Amino acid sequence: MRLVAATLAGLLALVASGPAPSSKPTVTGVLQVGSRLTASPGSWSGAGTIAYTYQWYRCDQLGGHCSSIHGATSGTYREVPKDAGHALALTVRAEDGAGAATAYAPLAGVVAAATAASAPAAQPALTGDAIVGQPLTVAAPSYTTPLTGTPGYAWARCNGNGRACRLIAGADASAYTPVADDAGHVLIATVTVARHTVLSTASAVVRAQPGPAPVARPTVTGLLRLGGKLTASPGTWTGSGTITYAYQWYRCDQNASHCSFIRGATRGTYTEVAADVGRTIGLTVRATDRTGTTAAYAAVAGTVAAAGGLAATAQPVVTGTATVGKALTVRQGGWTSTPASVAYTWLRCNANGRVCAAIPGATAPSYTLTADDAGHTLVAGVTATAGTSSILVLAVASAVVGS
Repeated sequence: MRLVAATLAGLLALVASGPAPSSKPTVTGVLQVGSRLTASPGSWSGAGTIAYTYQWYRCDQLGGHCSSIHGATSGTYREVPKDAGHALALTVRAEDGAGAATAYAPLAGVVAAATAASAPAAQPALTGDAIVGQPLTVAAPSYTTPLTGTPGYAWARCNGNGRACRLIAGADASAYTPVADDAGHVLIATVTVARHTVLSTASAVVRAQPGPAPVARPTVTGLLRLGGKLTASPGTWTGSGTITYAYQWYRCDQNASHCSFIRGATRGTYTEVAADVGRTIGLTVRATDRTGTTAAYAAVAGTVAAAGGLAATAQPVVTGTATVGKALTVRQGGWTSTPASVAYTWLRCNANGRVCAAIPGATAPSYTLTADDAGHTLVAGVTATAGTSSILVLAVASAVVGS
């Protein structure tokens, strides 16, 4: 069977809830009018069953202008005459019990006419690490019927979703070394043989520095009480080759400030001790691939309850769009017993969800973001009371607030 694959290069922003991809969606099929393309959503992690929806797009050859294809909302799409000479793109929306996330497949194309004697049999792959200063190389193209001629090359810089690409002046060889302007972008190559043009698969988002890049932040789960066990998930990362993870747990104050590393707490699990009662717990994950090491920070968990008292079994979650002028809402997590009452505070934190300060007057379950919040993450503190027991628990931090 003749196949052409398009891998997803667009990365999801770090999110507090909703599914996260662990492998990228793909599109397979022959890029020719009359052929059928098939979408795979990739692999995702989330809360319970994950449902997927699809939308196909028709774009110009570099994805500068894309229009949704009416009715093309299933996992397959049969190419029509209007697609000839265009690139196709795909959006996958994944939804679970905690929220939703959208991932964008980069461009697949260029679609050959039904009468064309040859069509792309596979998009040429890029090899190399998508890091500033390290070269990428595009493989030779493959067609359903072999073509002869000297290949012509061009490279394009795209947005993080692998769309809205623009040609890079002077980049006309089979290899290209990313420069500082490429950091945060996706790169593709075009290869033309005998006037037949095919787009390469997309690179990962170009990193300015060696080391893996986080896609979804690390998380901490478990009972927030003396003697309880906390478990770390490293989150989702993209990198070069195998990625390994190292952990360090921290003990912090109730505002996620003044954190000190916990000696010997360097595994993926941590059992809370007496010194943790009334404190919050931080986690740093260091991810290493063949190019280097990068650190990411889990949302601070806590406060840790004393034995026998009311405790959180799951942190509250902040929902909403982290943009100035939009509202965030805190959704309660789980408790060892049903609280009789809850009270709220909102804290403004640094981009890692630490070093937080209370926002005066912000005592409702929802909070509207202001200009002062731009560049920060927001955390809600939920104080729950049951009988004579009361405990403050911090929510999972929002994404960094945009303007």
